[in-house]
Amino acid sequence: DGDGDGDGDPCVDNPGSPECCADQPNHPSCDPCVLEPGSDACCADQPMHPSCNDNDGDGIPNDDDPFPDDANLPGVGDPFKVYAHTSGALFTMEAEEPYTIQQVGGFTFNQSPGQVTDIALDRFGVLYAITFNDLFVCNPQTAQCYYLADIPQTANGLTMIPPGVIDPDDDTLVAIANNGTWYRVMQVGNQANFINIGGYNAGYSSSGDCFSIENVGTYCATNKTGVNNGDVIIEANPMNGGNVQDIATTVGYNSLFGLAGWQGAIFGFNSGGQVIKIDPENGTVTLLTNSNNGWWGAGVRTIIPQ
Repeated sequence: DGDGDGDGDPCVDNPGSPECCADQPNHPSCDPCVLEPGSDACCADQPMHPSCNDNDGDGIPNDDDPFPDDANLPGVGDPFKVYAHTSGALFTMEAEEPYTIQQVGGFTFNQSPGQVTDIALDRFGVLYAITFNDLFVCNPQTAQCYYLADIPQTANGLTMIPPGVIDPDDDTLVAIANNGTWYRVMQVGNQANFINIGGYNAGYSSSGDCFSIENVGTYCATNKTGVNNGDVIIEANPMNGGNVQDIATTVGYNSLFGLAGWQGAIFGFNSGGQVIKIDPENGTVTLLTNSNNGWWGAGVRTIIPQ
């Protein structure tokens, strides 16, 4: 039986022993990441194991963590909520009824304070923000923002594209200019480079935002030439921002500077304080609430609970 006690199972008396693992290499006790999390043996066998790729154990892999050795930073957003903001404060909204909105707090900055023009969240809940001049990562639980880089030009939209689209393995941060051009944001030191990857079709410009969720879609709020009674919500190609189709005209609701979504729902936040829901299947527009908040942007994770 391998351990000499006659019971026929070397993993009963000596789990994880050489005899056990020689006899039953798939026994849980023989998993190198159970025996020694983070060890060379563990990481050679399972390179994506959290212990091999998350130094501070905060649930954000090192490559996606601006503070890979600080478990308290940058903080992660609630996976069941969308985020919206004014120029100076961050809010959450429940992604399902009753769509309760709560203020997280006013934005604070460790340097280079400014007005936040848009936000975006990756699949882990890390929240990025831009002002007119700079790129930040912000704690979604406190609205404390930490400077990352200067940006080369202003952008009125910011979104994350899910992994497997532009980058095969990771989310991609995209800034959207007022004219509808899409730029991949690549940080090099304290400079954020904008790389042109495409944009909206002729006759469309950015109203202020997009969101992209895996297995849900990529949707954007645009200004369309000849349409003056509302924004036009489009489905966009997440590879390059090109138009796929018009989804709805938000009659009576202009300046949707914030856009987020959920399964079966698009949420628009406008500068007048209104929050609307658009049905992506039939284009129906429903007013959810009037608020006193002049919305400047919104965001949601690229992968949501399904």
